Amino acid sequence: MDTPVAPEPSLPASAGSDGARAAGRRRSGRVRALMIFNTVVAIITIAAGSGLLYANWKLGSRQVVTIDSASGDGNIDLPAGDLSAKNYLITGSDNTACIDPDSPFAGGFGDRSAFGERSDSIMVVRVSPRDGTAAILSFPRDLWVTEAGSTRKNRINANFNKKDPNRLIRTIKQNFGIPIDHYVNIDFCTFKDVVDAVGGVRVPFPFKARDKRTGFKVMKAGACATLRGDEALAYIRSRKYDFYDPMTGKWTRDGTSDWGRINRQQDFIKRMTRKALDRARTNPKVASEIMNATLENVITDDRITPLMLLQLGQAMKNYDAGTMGSYTMPGTGQMIEEMAVIVPELESEIAKKIIALYRGEASLATRASTTTTVPRPVPTVPTESAAGTSGATPAFIGAAATILGALGSRTTGATPPTTSPATTTTIPAVVIEQNPRGIVPPNDPACPY
Repeated sequence: MDTPVAPEPSLPASAGSDGARAAGRRRSGRVRALMIFNTVVAIITIAAGSGLLYANWKLGSRQVVTIDSASGDGNIDLPAGDLSAKNYLITGSDNTACIDPDSPFAGGFGDRSAFGERSDSIMVVRVSPRDGTAAILSFPRDLWVTEAGSTRKNRINANFNKKDPNRLIRTIKQNFGIPIDHYVNIDFCTFKDVVDAVGGVRVPFPFKARDKRTGFKVMKAGACATLRGDEALAYIRSRKYDFYDPMTGKWTRDGTSDWGRINRQQDFIKRMTRKALDRARTNPKVASEIMNATLENVITDDRITPLMLLQLGQAMKNYDAGTMGSYTMPGTGQMIEEMAVIVPELESEIAKKIIALYRGEASLATRASTTTTVPRPVPTVPTESAAGTSGATPAFIGAAATILGALGSRTTGATPPTTSPATTTTIPAVVIEQNPRGIVPPNDPACPY
């Protein structure tokens, strides 16, 4: 614990119907995917800041797979310096291999050894280096889709194989028309390793907080807590999050369940990413530790090279955090074949906008970042929309991307990306707004990362 502070918390929403809670559970994988994306951004930055030869050596230790070029949009074989927008399929595996069984937080994770390898998160990150924009689209793991090359229906998660992503890539293309250019898979345990590598992450707690299930607790109001390892995992996985309300003298549940967890995770990853990238940029030892923690479990397609990552980072150095979008494919929860699934709402206006963006038929409209300060938590009721949460919270990705501005100043043996003259096609801009819910720590200058 560090010096106590007294910030104001963010306004939550609270318990809704069972359907809303079920949708929230399915969406929890989206934020784990966002953690993975931040780790990928860290790789880009560290690779550039450490020098191309060193990055080549380190990245050479990763596992690689081959993806079907026919699944992409035709740009997959363009030169390394190409700056056209591309879609990166990023998946993350959920397991407890990294949990210390003797940790006081171990009970909150349970024994998942019988589940084997599975993807807890499936997302597509669209990056456009040419105009400095990016957006993240998550596919709930229970999304009901037609399996590639057949008429069989199943959950999208059933198509996952971390060492052969082609079936999942084809399924996404077949159901949504979204092409995939590159692939990255990272074990969820990488998150814990990166937190430890940077020496923990500081989080402000205006009120006492706890989750009896995961074992997480902060018993001092106004604390600025440094969370490490299993404690950090216990915090970001907290669904039964209680805060002590000094007005009533009682413990009060954040009834938003996974909605609140999603936004606390986003806030934590914002803090973690800022600290990780800032320290890695100035401390070669920390950079090496983060890269080691990351590459131990990463799998990429064989077309991703250190030079490509470096050029991508240099091209995105003027990236504006306010332009980052973070979305979930909208759908409706249903019971089909005795399974709880999410049926995509492909005819909804928000789905049409999202799909147009990822097909390259629309560009992400520029949006201004906003910061809101609100009073003491007051439970309210969320909607049952399965469309996801975002609003201003995706700006945490921008925190990572902003540091990309330092790229190129400490590299060796690398050249900036170059492009050939090309015909410019103007495509319509699209604004996609989704709102966050839950109890989230404030942005308190007295408790930086």
